[in-house]
Amino acid sequence: MQTCAPRFWTCAYSKLAPLDSRTYIYHCYLLTEDSRSLSTLFEMRTFAISLFLTCGVSAIVDKFNSNLVFRSPFTDEPQFGHDTVALSRRTFELSKRDQVPAGEFKDEKYPGFYVSNLSNAPFVWSSGVNFTHSVASGDPYDTSIILWTRAVPLPSSSGQLPDQSVPVCVSYQVFTSSDLSGKPVDSGDAFTSYDVDWTVKVEATKLRPDTRYFYRFNDCTNSSTVSPTGTTRTVASSNTPANRVNGGRPMTIAVFSCSQYQAGWFNAYGFAAHNITADIFVHLGDYIYESVGNGAKIGRAVEGRELATIHDYRQRLGQYRSDPDLQFAHQIVPWIVVWTITKSIANNAWKAGTSDSNDTAQGCTFSPSGACFTDRKLAGTRAYHEWMPIRQVDARDQLRIWRNFQIGKLLDLSMLDTRQYERDITDVRATLVSTVIPVTDDLIIADLQPGLLKIHFLRLPRSLALVDTLKDVPERSLMGANQEKWLLDTLSESQKRGAIWRIIGQQIVFSQLIRLAGDINLDAWDGYRENRNRILNHLYNNHITNTIVLAGDSHANWVSDLAHANDTNYNPATGRGAIGVEFAGTGVTSSAGPFNTGNFSQAVGFSQEFVRKNLDLQWSEGFYRGFFALTVDSKVLNATYYSMKDVTFRNLDGFASANFTVKAGENRLSRPVANGQVLSGALKSQVN
Repeated sequence: MQTCAPRFWTCAYSKLAPLDSRTYIYHCYLLTEDSRSLSTLFEMRTFAISLFLTCGVSAIVDKFNSNLVFRSPFTDEPQFGHDTVALSRRTFELSKRDQVPAGEFKDEKYPGFYVSNLSNAPFVWSSGVNFTHSVASGDPYDTSIILWTRAVPLPSSSGQLPDQSVPVCVSYQVFTSSDLSGKPVDSGDAFTSYDVDWTVKVEATKLRPDTRYFYRFNDCTNSSTVSPTGTTRTVASSNTPANRVNGGRPMTIAVFSCSQYQAGWFNAYGFAAHNITADIFVHLGDYIYESVGNGAKIGRAVEGRELATIHDYRQRLGQYRSDPDLQFAHQIVPWIVVWTITKSIANNAWKAGTSDSNDTAQGCTFSPSGACFTDRKLAGTRAYHEWMPIRQVDARDQLRIWRNFQIGKLLDLSMLDTRQYERDITDVRATLVSTVIPVTDDLIIADLQPGLLKIHFLRLPRSLALVDTLKDVPERSLMGANQEKWLLDTLSESQKRGAIWRIIGQQIVFSQLIRLAGDINLDAWDGYRENRNRILNHLYNNHITNTIVLAGDSHANWVSDLAHANDTNYNPATGRGAIGVEFAGTGVTSSAGPFNTGNFSQAVGFSQEFVRKNLDLQWSEGFYRGFFALTVDSKVLNATYYSMKDVTFRNLDGFASANFTVKAGENRLSRPVANGQVLSGALKSQVN
């Protein structure tokens, strides 16, 4: 038996093809047949089963573990992941098989002799797969990147599909050449299964910094079945001089938000993928929407219901990712995304609920789906982790999803969570005439302040009255104390390490924005004024320069100098007194409140009113859907806004509606703003 075990171990661990236990045990027989009797072979067969169960499970566990979607979304919260050892043992199903040997040995009967007929549960599905949603990559580091695909099993010749114990095996290869020639710089294989909706997410390693790569997946059991070829890249290492990042060329980052399937076609993704040479796509939230709406009239009917269960979220993500322009955008550029909690999971989220659900008995019934907030959040997070090319994140204290990307000494890109991490209560509206908000001890401490309201239930016509009362409370937080400290420390460290630009990617409008009716959006930073002031004070007091805030959520375009609200030290004509710039973008498809009239002249009039009412606001535009792109080098940051002419059908008809410049060290928009000319909306310099 000593000669059999090493050979068996090597086969089982190092090569899974042909992925079948019979092959490994047959190898044992070949190794020993001239020195063993049939009775000894029968004993060896029993030993081989035991050995394969031990050694084989270990090998299969590795294949499951290679697929990051089986892991928890959070590095230190393993309970949110899958038990890959249990999945591996389930795959074998040896304990359920008949282990009675055949009466006599003949080669054609060896399956019955060595273990049993495995036709009911082969180790992997071998009847073919379909890469239904193309490929994607994301979260680029200097030496690694996340690669993603979905490999759905095809029916066998008899029309059968695998049962739940049978995984699909997918291999991946990464090359430096676009024709995928030569030796791959990294490769591997991984299992996927119905447990994770057949999604595959692997980390490609051994990569060089600041380098473009090409990759693809294939079916382990049939190497001719391949996915589309994807293009991706690593970023420069943190110590790379700014003028050498991206080979000395300006770096282009396309920025998107608010892509509602039923509201229109994802033309912005297609336009960006085909018309600008972007290095990274950034998505600031609302990648999917929890609502169904009515998109049938434009061929965009949404499947399912308002999102509540893991099935709901998987179905919605799958439908969005079936859009050809979104698929192509993911295929050709790596993405960095906000882990979106609101809209993608539920509307207007905060730490203890959303606009239509929380974890109280009444709060659960408010939700149209009947699901409690925590259940929805966990289901949505799990599905988002499966379907998006994102890394695990640290969850030591709540579901932490913020992170920072150092791209040489050119820039730091800090992606925040301004939607759920320790976020105090927001505008939960729910459009209920008499919303009941339970006030627990924790809420009294965190939101109402001790002694502010000494009641157990607060009944309001709408929750806006409560939030308006609280918006100026000093301790009120949009980010939570830990994330706020992390951001301030990251900004300081970025300047200390010599990075030129500090770019903050987050979901909601940062600058004060007084609306046409004279009110403010309490679901944005205007509902958390002291938190905003603390960030601005940190920038001013520590002389942190070249800070750029990115925002989405509002479905309109806003470009502002960064300064304290109504600060008399700030001069809107020259920009003197500003400490940075905010670029907020419209939605990919989602429309913007007062601008959504179909009347271009009226929309321009609304924009003119907005820039009159808001001191810091230099440009307002809300008629078009689209995106914007940053082009960054060591001296200048340019922001170009792109408008899509019509999203009611699929097309690539768009144009550049405005362009803005920020010079390193000036901390304001260069004057004249947008060179004094835009093709839509209104500039402050153009209104009285």
